[in-house]
Amino acid sequence: MVIWNRREDVPEIHEKIKKILMEKINEREPPNSIWLTDTVFCGRKKIFSILFPKMNRFNERQINRIWLGLIVGAELEKMGIINEVVVEYKGIRGRIDCILDTGEPVEIKVAGNLYTTVSDYAEIQVQQLSRYCLAKNIEHGILFYYVPSVKISNLPAYRYYFDLDKIKDETDYRIEKLNLAFKSKDPFILPATWHSNNFNNWECKECVYRIKCEGGGIVLNCKM
Repeated sequence: MVIWNRREDVPEIHEKIKKILMEKINEREPPNSIWLTDTVFCGRKKIFSILFPKMNRFNERQINRIWLGLIVGAELEKMGIINEVVVEYKGIRGRIDCILDTGEPVEIKVAGNLYTTVSDYAEIQVQQLSRYCLAKNIEHGILFYYVPSVKISNLPAYRYYFDLDKIKDETDYRIEKLNLAFKSKDPFILPATWHSNNFNNWECKECVYRIKCEGGGIVLNCKM
Protein backbone atom coordinates (compact mmCIF):
# COMPACT_ATOMS: atom_id res chain seq x y z
CA MET A 1 0.00 0.00 0.00
CA VAL A 2 1.42 3.36 -1.08
CA ILE A 3 1.03 5.94 1.70
CA TRP A 4 2.54 8.95 -0.12
CA ASN A 5 1.31 10.70 -3.24
CA ARG A 6 4.26 12.93 -4.12
CA ARG A 7 8.04 12.96 -3.89
CA GLU A 8 10.53 15.69 -4.76
CA ASP A 9 14.26 16.24 -4.50
CA VAL A 10 15.57 18.48 -1.72
CA PRO A 11 18.97 19.72 -2.98
CA GLU A 12 19.35 22.22 -0.13
CA ILE A 13 19.90 19.27 2.24
CA HIS A 14 22.95 18.22 0.20
CA GLU A 15 24.36 21.72 0.33
CA LYS A 16 23.78 22.03 4.07
CA ILE A 17 25.51 18.71 4.79
CA LYS A 18 28.41 19.59 2.49
CA LYS A 19 28.81 22.98 4.17
CA ILE A 20 28.82 21.45 7.67
CA LEU A 21 31.31 18.77 6.64
CA MET A 22 33.72 21.27 5.07
CA GLU A 23 33.54 23.43 8.20
CA LYS A 24 34.38 20.36 10.29
CA ILE A 25 37.23 19.32 7.99
CA ASN A 26 38.71 22.83 7.96
CA GLU A 27 38.36 23.07 11.73
CA ARG A 28 40.31 19.84 12.25
CA GLU A 29 43.10 20.67 9.81
CA PRO A 30 43.07 24.35 8.80
CA PRO A 31 44.02 24.65 5.11
CA ASN A 32 46.33 27.61 5.80
CA SER A 33 48.67 25.56 8.01
CA ILE A 34 51.16 22.84 7.10
CA TRP A 35 50.41 19.47 8.68
CA LEU A 36 52.42 16.25 8.82
CA THR A 37 49.97 14.73 6.36
CA ASP A 38 51.13 17.32 3.82
CA THR A 39 54.50 15.54 3.74
CA VAL A 40 52.64 12.48 2.49
CA PHE A 41 49.68 13.67 0.45
CA CYS A 42 50.28 16.13 -2.39
CA GLY A 43 51.90 19.33 -1.11
CA ARG A 44 50.65 21.35 -4.06
CA LYS A 45 47.10 20.93 -2.78
CA LYS A 46 48.06 22.82 0.34
CA ILE A 47 49.42 25.80 -1.60
CA PHE A 48 46.46 25.81 -3.99
CA SER A 49 44.07 25.87 -1.02
CA ILE A 50 45.81 29.07 0.10
CA LEU A 51 45.79 30.64 -3.35
CA PHE A 52 42.12 29.80 -3.96
CA PRO A 53 40.41 29.82 -0.54
CA LYS A 54 36.90 29.93 -2.00
CA MET A 55 37.33 26.59 -3.78
CA ASN A 56 36.40 23.38 -2.00
CA ARG A 57 39.64 21.42 -1.74
CA PHE A 58 37.77 18.10 -2.03
CA ASN A 59 35.23 16.91 -4.57
CA GLU A 60 31.89 15.54 -3.39
CA ARG A 61 32.96 11.90 -3.60
CA GLN A 62 35.99 12.63 -1.43
CA ILE A 63 33.84 14.56 1.05
CA ASN A 64 31.51 11.57 1.28
CA ARG A 65 34.43 9.25 2.13
CA ILE A 66 35.70 11.72 4.73
CA TRP A 67 32.18 11.87 6.18
CA LEU A 68 32.20 8.11 6.79
CA GLY A 69 35.61 8.41 8.43
CA LEU A 70 34.37 11.17 10.72
CA ILE A 71 31.33 9.14 11.74
CA VAL A 72 33.36 6.02 12.50
CA GLY A 73 36.02 8.07 14.30
CA ALA A 74 33.46 9.86 16.45
CA GLU A 75 31.83 6.58 17.48
CA LEU A 76 35.16 4.94 18.26
CA GLU A 77 36.06 7.93 20.40
CA LYS A 78 32.79 7.60 22.34
CA MET A 79 33.58 3.93 22.92
CA GLY A 80 37.02 4.80 24.24
CA ILE A 81 38.84 3.07 21.38
CA ILE A 82 40.19 6.31 19.92
CA ASN A 83 41.72 9.07 22.00
CA GLU A 84 43.30 11.52 19.57
CA VAL A 85 46.75 12.80 20.42
CA VAL A 86 48.27 15.90 18.79
CA VAL A 87 51.97 15.49 18.06
CA GLU A 88 54.56 17.84 16.63
CA TYR A 89 57.72 17.43 14.61
CA LYS A 90 59.86 20.47 13.79
CA GLY A 91 56.90 22.76 14.36
CA ILE A 92 54.59 20.69 12.09
CA ARG A 93 51.59 19.17 13.82
CA GLY A 94 49.73 15.92 13.26
CA ARG A 95 46.90 13.95 14.88
CA ILE A 96 47.35 10.33 15.96
CA ASP A 97 44.14 8.35 16.49
CA CYS A 98 45.51 6.76 19.64
CA ILE A 99 48.73 5.71 21.35
CA LEU A 100 49.16 2.39 23.14
CA ASP A 101 50.60 2.14 26.62
CA THR A 102 53.85 1.11 24.94
CA GLY A 103 53.96 4.49 23.15
CA GLU A 104 53.10 2.87 19.81
CA PRO A 105 50.99 5.05 17.46
CA VAL A 106 47.82 3.46 16.07
CA GLU A 107 46.07 4.81 12.99
CA ILE A 108 42.51 3.63 12.28
CA LYS A 109 41.36 3.90 8.67
CA VAL A 110 38.02 3.28 6.99
CA ALA A 111 38.23 1.31 3.75
CA GLY A 112 35.47 0.53 1.27
CA ASN A 113 36.81 -2.99 0.68
CA LEU A 114 39.78 -5.21 1.43
CA TYR A 115 41.47 -4.27 -1.85
CA THR A 116 42.01 -0.74 -0.53
CA THR A 117 44.26 -2.09 2.21
CA VAL A 118 46.82 -3.35 -0.35
CA SER A 119 46.43 -0.60 -2.96
CA ASP A 120 48.78 2.27 -3.84
CA TYR A 121 46.61 4.45 -1.62
CA ALA A 122 47.38 2.18 1.35
CA GLU A 123 51.09 2.86 0.85
CA ILE A 124 50.39 6.53 1.54
CA GLN A 125 48.66 5.57 4.78
CA VAL A 126 51.76 3.61 5.82
CA GLN A 127 53.83 6.73 5.13
CA GLN A 128 51.45 8.76 7.27
CA LEU A 129 51.95 6.28 10.12
CA SER A 130 55.71 6.62 9.68
CA ARG A 131 55.47 10.38 10.29
CA TYR A 132 53.70 9.79 13.58
CA CYS A 133 56.32 7.23 14.58
CA LEU A 134 58.98 9.83 13.79
CA ALA A 135 57.19 12.43 15.92
CA LYS A 136 57.02 9.94 18.82
CA ASN A 137 60.55 8.62 18.15
CA ILE A 138 59.42 5.01 18.03
CA GLU A 139 60.33 2.61 15.23
CA HIS A 140 57.02 0.82 14.81
CA GLY A 141 53.31 1.58 14.67
CA ILE A 142 50.00 -0.09 13.85
CA LEU A 143 47.58 0.47 10.99
CA PHE A 144 44.07 -0.86 11.60
CA TYR A 145 41.31 -0.89 8.97
CA TYR A 146 37.58 -0.79 9.52
CA VAL A 147 35.94 -2.39 6.47
CA PRO A 148 32.12 -2.57 6.44
CA SER A 149 30.70 -6.10 5.94
CA VAL A 150 33.98 -7.77 7.01
CA LYS A 151 33.98 -9.84 10.20
CA ILE A 152 35.69 -8.12 13.14
CA SER A 153 38.16 -11.00 13.47
CA ASN A 154 39.13 -10.54 9.81
CA LEU A 155 39.64 -6.77 9.90
CA PRO A 156 43.21 -6.00 8.75
CA ALA A 157 45.61 -4.88 11.49
CA TYR A 158 49.30 -4.56 10.62
CA ARG A 159 52.37 -3.52 12.57
CA TYR A 160 54.95 -1.68 10.47
CA TYR A 161 58.62 -1.23 11.34
CA PHE A 162 60.44 1.85 10.07
CA ASP A 163 63.98 3.05 9.53
CA LEU A 164 63.59 6.35 11.36
CA ASP A 165 66.79 7.79 9.88
CA LYS A 166 65.41 7.38 6.35
CA ILE A 167 61.99 8.65 7.41
CA LYS A 168 63.63 11.68 9.02
CA ASP A 169 65.66 12.52 5.91
CA GLU A 170 62.60 12.26 3.67
CA THR A 171 60.33 14.21 6.04
CA ASP A 172 62.90 16.96 6.64
CA TYR A 173 63.36 17.45 2.89
CA ARG A 174 59.62 17.66 2.29
CA ILE A 175 59.07 20.06 5.19
CA GLU A 176 61.80 22.32 3.77
CA LYS A 177 60.17 22.30 0.31
CA LEU A 178 56.70 22.85 1.79
CA ASN A 179 57.86 25.80 3.88
CA LEU A 180 59.52 27.37 0.84
CA ALA A 181 56.40 26.90 -1.30
CA PHE A 182 54.20 28.12 1.57
CA LYS A 183 56.20 31.32 2.08
CA SER A 184 56.46 32.10 -1.63
CA LYS A 185 52.89 30.88 -2.36
CA ASP A 186 54.27 28.97 -5.32
CA PRO A 187 52.88 25.41 -5.66
CA PHE A 188 55.26 24.63 -8.51
CA ILE A 189 58.25 24.52 -6.22
CA LEU A 190 56.78 21.12 -5.30
CA PRO A 191 56.45 18.01 -7.51
CA ALA A 192 53.09 17.03 -9.03
CA THR A 193 52.79 14.66 -6.06
CA TRP A 194 55.36 13.28 -3.64
CA HIS A 195 55.00 9.85 -5.22
CA SER A 196 54.82 10.80 -8.93
CA ASN A 197 56.21 13.41 -11.32
CA ASN A 198 53.22 13.19 -13.66
CA PHE A 199 49.45 13.39 -13.40
CA ASN A 200 48.75 9.72 -14.16
CA ASN A 201 48.17 8.59 -10.60
CA TRP A 202 45.31 8.04 -8.17
CA GLU A 203 45.86 11.31 -6.29
CA CYS A 204 45.78 13.60 -9.32
CA LYS A 205 42.82 11.74 -10.81
CA GLU A 206 40.29 13.20 -8.37
CA CYS A 207 42.07 16.43 -7.48
CA VAL A 208 39.92 19.58 -7.74
CA TYR A 209 43.04 21.61 -8.59
CA ARG A 210 44.20 19.41 -11.46
CA ILE A 211 43.42 21.88 -14.25
CA LYS A 212 45.23 24.67 -12.43
CA CYS A 213 48.10 22.35 -11.63
CA GLU A 214 48.48 21.23 -15.24
CA GLY A 215 48.47 24.89 -16.23
CA GLY A 216 51.91 25.30 -14.67
CA GLY A 217 53.08 28.79 -13.80
CA ILE A 218 49.84 30.41 -15.02
CA VAL A 219 48.52 30.30 -11.48
CA LEU A 220 51.31 32.59 -10.33
CA ASN A 221 49.59 35.46 -12.12
CA CYS A 222 46.59 35.32 -9.78
CA LYS A 223 45.92 38.18 -7.39
CA MET A 224 46.70 37.44 -3.74
